[in-house]
Amino acid sequence: MRNWFNCILFAVTTGLLLSSCNLSVRDIFVIPSEFEEQEYIWLSWNETGFLGGEPYYTTVLEVIKEIHPFVKVKIFYGPQLSYNKEQLKSRIYNVLVGSKIDTSRIELFYNEIKYGAIQDPGPFFLRNKKGELAVADFGFQHPDKRAEAIDRNVAKQMGLPIISSTLISEGGAWQTNGEGTMLLVESVELDRNKSMTKGQIEEEYKRVLGVTKIIWLKSGLKDEEWGKLDNGIYGIGTGGHIDEFCRFVNTNTVLLAEVNAMDTIGDEIAKESFLRLEESYQILKQSSTADGKSLEIIRLPTGPMMTKKVNLTSLNKEEQSWFENPSSDSVEFYLATGYMNFVIANGIIVTAKFWKEGLPNEFNERDEMAKQILEKAFTGRKVVQVDCMPLHHDGAGLHCHSRNEPKSVRAKR
Repeated sequence: MRNWFNCILFAVTTGLLLSSCNLSVRDIFVIPSEFEEQEYIWLSWNETGFLGGEPYYTTVLEVIKEIHPFVKVKIFYGPQLSYNKEQLKSRIYNVLVGSKIDTSRIELFYNEIKYGAIQDPGPFFLRNKKGELAVADFGFQHPDKRAEAIDRNVAKQMGLPIISSTLISEGGAWQTNGEGTMLLVESVELDRNKSMTKGQIEEEYKRVLGVTKIIWLKSGLKDEEWGKLDNGIYGIGTGGHIDEFCRFVNTNTVLLAEVNAMDTIGDEIAKESFLRLEESYQILKQSSTADGKSLEIIRLPTGPMMTKKVNLTSLNKEEQSWFENPSSDSVEFYLATGYMNFVIANGIIVTAKFWKEGLPNEFNERDEMAKQILEKAFTGRKVVQVDCMPLHHDGAGLHCHSRNEPKSVRAKR
């Protein structure tokens, strides 16, 4: 009965009554993994930055340079600054051509609003055994109500059916292995869905994404929390998203961030993150996938703890809203540094780097260690590191500003 309801919902939501909307095919619509072959990587294009950071596109451009030989790219953009749709389209292509990027590998997708961390509102692509795509449409909390409609706008323009849910869900808050296993963070899911139990949340993810086994971790990194922390420094990060500390490498292997014990000396924030990650390690160690396999756990160092100071009077109203109860005009916040927020784009992994001339050599050593671990984890794939600081000012990273679109029969036409 529930599956027939989903089929009806497809038609009502999209106006499409497709051949795929029958019981046997609907049963196998699932969320694919990010480590399998992708047709496109979506990346957001923004001409501005946040909290004193450089424009987001400066990092996105570097990522496109690296990944477009391996996967086609869709650039998600919307109205911004004084550009209209056509002017911004022309500007983007001029920048791409000037950077010697093969624009035959690039598509642009225009939306009524621009958005940075597109990972969170979607679109979330599902696929069935015929290779057909659908879009999962979750609820999404954002001051601009149009952000909640991004996934539906994509589905409409692509002519894809939709599976809808009132569950509040952010893409960076969960990970799946493509074979039924899902990782969730208790503190995030229960905060976003205060009227639901863990059991109810599980059932909804199973219904919409086709997962069958859920592993619950407790909390994310302490410096990723929102608001003023105990040491007076503000957190502007993801609020506990799993893509900042735990990612699937393959169907039964995960990368889990690790705080160096030496970093916790005299730093209560780092100490709390250390304890949380070790708790996650114990949970993962005792967990298994949907098909009963134990999880292999690879530890990846956290990024260097970095902060930034800005004057409130130099910020716009949206930026100022992140700092409640400031004690002075000068406020300090944690940058969302880390290596875990990487993009998997077929034969290449792109992650962050932090060392620059004038910074401690320890940053360079940590960058190199992270790269070596990722190379061993993703055997046969190229690993590159780019400067992601503009995105870290947004409380985010590369994965946050991206979205995977898997191979499909639609993409092959």
